[in-house]
Amino acid sequence: MRIAAVAVFLLCIGCRPVDVTRETAALLQADRAWAQAAAAGGSPDSVLAFWTEDARVAMANAPLVRGKPAIRQMVISSFAVPGFRITWTPDSAVVAASGDLGYTTGTNEVSMPDSTGKVTKVVGRYLTVWRREADGRWRCVEDYTSPGPVDRPAGT
Repeated sequence: MRIAAVAVFLLCIGCRPVDVTRETAALLQADRAWAQAAAAGGSPDSVLAFWTEDARVAMANAPLVRGKPAIRQMVISSFAVPGFRITWTPDSAVVAASGDLGYTTGTNEVSMPDSTGKVTKVVGRYLTVWRREADGRWRCVEDYTSPGPVDRPAGT
C-alpha cells in the first residue's frame, strides 16, 4: 500500500499544472535581461550566463558555434572589437504547455567595423529557443539571427 501511495504522490508532483502565462512573462523578462547585459558590453560572463552548456549560435555567413566554450570565445572576441555593439528587442515569447521549452523572437542591431574600418550597422531578426533548466532559470539553447529588412509600421 505504501508503494502505491508513493507512486501516486510522485505522479501528482510530475503533473502539476504549469502557469504558462507566468512562464511566458518570465521568459520574456529573461530575454530582456540578457539584452541589457549584452548592450552594456561589460563582462562576457554576464552574457554567457544566459546560454546552456550545449547551446548553439547560428549567424548568417558564419559557421555554427557549438557549446559554451566556443560561445565564450565568440563573445570575448566580439566584445574586443572596437566599435562592436549588439542590441536586441524581444517582441514575443511562447512557452510550451510543459513549461520546459519556449522561444522568443524580435529584432536586433549589430554594429561593427567593415573591411575599411568604418562602423556599419546590420539590422535583422532573431529566434531563440529556451529551455528551463533544473535551477528554474530560462537559458538559451538555440540562437538564430538573420540580417535583413525589419518590418516597421508605416510612416516610421
